Amino acid sequence: MTQKSAESLNIAGHPGIADRTLESLSAAAIQGSIRNTSLRFIASSSEIDVRLTNEETIAALRFEVTYDRKSSYKAPELAERVQHLNNYINFQDNVVTFVFLDIDGKGIPPGNGTIIKIPRENDQGFDVSAVYATSRSGGISEIGYTILNDLAEDESIILEQNDPNPFSGRTRMDFSIPSASKTKLMIYDVGGALVRTLVDTRMESGSHSVEWDGCDDSGKPVESGIYLYKLYAGVYSVTRKMVFLAEGSGER
Repeated sequence: MTQKSAESLNIAGHPGIADRTLESLSAAAIQGSIRNTSLRFIASSSEIDVRLTNEETIAALRFEVTYDRKSSYKAPELAERVQHLNNYINFQDNVVTFVFLDIDGKGIPPGNGTIIKIPRENDQGFDVSAVYATSRSGGISEIGYTILNDLAEDESIILEQNDPNPFSGRTRMDFSIPSASKTKLMIYDVGGALVRTLVDTRMESGSHSVEWDGCDDSGKPVESGIYLYKLYAGVYSVTRKMVFLAEGSGER
């Protein structure tokens, strides 16, 4: 297991090789995405249990955890699934960057389970961002993630990758919720501005499906680009990304 400073490896905001590889999302997302791969951040009062679900081998993984206040450094606990990878952890004020890189050709094999446990202080709040993964074939994608507060794994909501993706015209988003609750499915642009509200009502537990026609709330077609779609159900939330190609844009 290897840990080095992020400054020397250019992985925490510096224009280095790892940044160019893992953060070149716009071009890579159009080329393809890593399907059926997601992270769950399950928080207790003392730690954040990060669980990876993947159906194909992952060659590299990166994510950031931002706390609501500055924290003192405590070493995380790596699970067996990632102990053979190079791991680079950068702790700066209230932001921690985690990067896992394949060095022996094994990567993170398909599976479902904990990859790392991150110490947490006194129930302090946190958020997650920059969740990227690369496949062994070189495809790069920003994968979906869920944040749970000390809840059983089987109680969480599920938001599938939209299909088709990339798309023009219409796309379908499938999701499921564990219990009847107030539910919202919102679409945002990459700047965080609300584009379209697809669902805003109380829904029953179980599986649901919603389509988006590529128009905003006023009925105007949106421009080609990357969009976030976020599902809220009770205390749960899940975020994914998709690529919309406007007709006549010339993109393939």
